[in-house]
Amino acid sequence: MLDIRATAYISPVAEMDFASVPLTVRIANVADETGLVTGKFRVYNSTTGTLIHTSEILPVSLQAGQTVDASAFTDFDPPAPADAVYFVIFDGSATNSLVPNGIGIHLGSFYFDVKAIGMGPAPAAHHATHELGGSDEIDVTGLVGAALKGAETHVSEATPTPDTDHFNQYCLTAQAEAADFQNPTGTFSDGQTLKIRILDDSTPRALTWGAAYVSRGPALPAITVADKLMYVGLIYNNAQGTWDCVAATVEA
Repeated sequence: MLDIRATAYISPVAEMDFASVPLTVRIANVADETGLVTGKFRVYNSTTGTLIHTSEILPVSLQAGQTVDASAFTDFDPPAPADAVYFVIFDGSATNSLVPNGIGIHLGSFYFDVKAIGMGPAPAAHHATHELGGSDEIDVTGLVGAALKGAETHVSEATPTPDTDHFNQYCLTAQAEAADFQNPTGTFSDGQTLKIRILDDSTPRALTWGAAYVSRGPALPAITVADKLMYVGLIYNNAQGTWDCVAATVEA
């Protein structure tokens, strides 16, 4: 399955003299499938919020387990006045033949300070995560963008088990037997969402649900409707340790 993450900014350093700023993002493929990664940097003035610069990255193909430093097509040239603070955001997409619609990649804002030449040395102290030669290590597992993972699809499963670390939608197509949904697997975060889509093989099929699935209004469906798409919407409740059913609909 495809799971590619932006894990660190390699540059720019926290403080630098007025000059072109190379933009690079480190992307890790922590899955067992090759993926093609594309994306874009956006640089903003932190005081005004104005978008200053955008640049696509050079597309990269990542083999399973590979880590690559992907660079922007064009460096960022800070506009006058040179003494200013900027932040950069990276958004991208990873695709392959198994995930043609792609999964989203996001790395949150990274601040850096551009100094005019001759203003003296950079401050002795700055944010601790900038101490790694300009590398800003960020845990992306909790970022919203890291949850944009696409759909896991199975033709028919007796014990469907959603993998929430890698997908945010679980799909059953042509379900040909009763389905006993097992509790989702993965490391969950409060408010994380999971959608389940079910379509039978023109015969109604019984549905049962593990203890982690709890109705919080709409009832968890007990049977499919022949030839009708069914959707179940779930939100993870960290306080209760449950996947709360907040929506359940059947195609008209």
